[in-house]
Amino acid sequence: PIQKEHTMTQKNLGIYIHIPFCKSKCPYCDFCSFPHKDTPTISAYALELCRRIKTQAPLYQDRTVDTIYFGGGTPTLLPLQSAEQIMTTLRACFHIIDNAEITLECNPGTVTGDTLTTWHTLGVNRLSMGAQSANPAELKALGRLHTWEDVCTAVEMARNVGIDNINLDFMMGIPHQTKDSLADTLNKAISLAPQHLSSYCLSLEEGTPYHKKGAEKLGLPDDDTVTDMYLLASSIIREAGYNHYEISNFCLPGHPSQHNLSTWRAGEYVGFGVAAHSHVGLSRFGNSRDMNAFLRGEDIINEAYTMTSAEAAAEALMLGLRLSEGVHLDQLSRRFGVTPPQHLQGKLTPYQTAGYLQMSGDHIQLTETGWLVSNQILSEIWGILDDSWS
Repeated sequence: PIQKEHTMTQKNLGIYIHIPFCKSKCPYCDFCSFPHKDTPTISAYALELCRRIKTQAPLYQDRTVDTIYFGGGTPTLLPLQSAEQIMTTLRACFHIIDNAEITLECNPGTVTGDTLTTWHTLGVNRLSMGAQSANPAELKALGRLHTWEDVCTAVEMARNVGIDNINLDFMMGIPHQTKDSLADTLNKAISLAPQHLSSYCLSLEEGTPYHKKGAEKLGLPDDDTVTDMYLLASSIIREAGYNHYEISNFCLPGHPSQHNLSTWRAGEYVGFGVAAHSHVGLSRFGNSRDMNAFLRGEDIINEAYTMTSAEAAAEALMLGLRLSEGVHLDQLSRRFGVTPPQHLQGKLTPYQTAGYLQMSGDHIQLTETGWLVSNQILSEIWGILDDSWS
């Protein structure tokens, strides 16, 4: 059962749709995706998605959907008939606002003008593209099937069909990447004038081919070089007029990712599909990666946890510190009906002294230096918080 926060008044809901199919599996990827299945399997997956949406939607009739995010995998591998079935089902089952942000992830090598025209007609108004690099050798090392020319073509096609809110993902720490090659990628990306840029450091996820091979054999830049790359990327992108509004994300004024922004503000979302996760009230639940069980219509929830209000407040603090806007403790107290630990700000003073965060009254935010070591800081802050909100 869904349990609501003590004083939560938030009624907006995000929807995440997971499409777990790719043309090929990149060697660094740990996301739930499968090499391109046959069209009947993909079509059957879409039909089962629709069935589950219809079944679960009645739980959320008191909420208004303001964002929808198609992620993967490669959602643009969906047959267009299946895409239409899913969007028609969503519109029939949920209260979706007229100007909802509807994002479609895509591989720049898998889209056509007809594909984008159809998705735009269905309501997609934001495209998130896995560009990763403008360097051919780096793209090859990542196992990517597209070229930089494909990125440029896809951006042009998107704009031609009316999708004028575009994000480009790129990676840092690619095998044999240098600061010069990264700067070249960024300058080429900025020349396309996307509304949003996302930068991610390559990590060796357990079980992936990259993890098995190891950093030394892959020729990965060392940690100090990757740190320098992060600072370089931040500088280049900010100087081009983008706001660095989250650890890994930049946008032109007025164009943050509304779906992700809601997540970082601990907003509610429900996920459909294998490996999709949900956050509703104080409940967190996630689906397994079992495709066969999903297609058979079985319950595949394999993670479910109901947080206390104190835990939810602490989680909201952790998520909020990823944002440049930071968090206000008083707002968290009112939202979750709990009081912050009296010792919290005192415990954070060493981080402030070290230049990792700033505190002013009840407002806390990480600095750019703090972002560089955010995983360590957030882990330590979580340890401080424990269950000590009352």
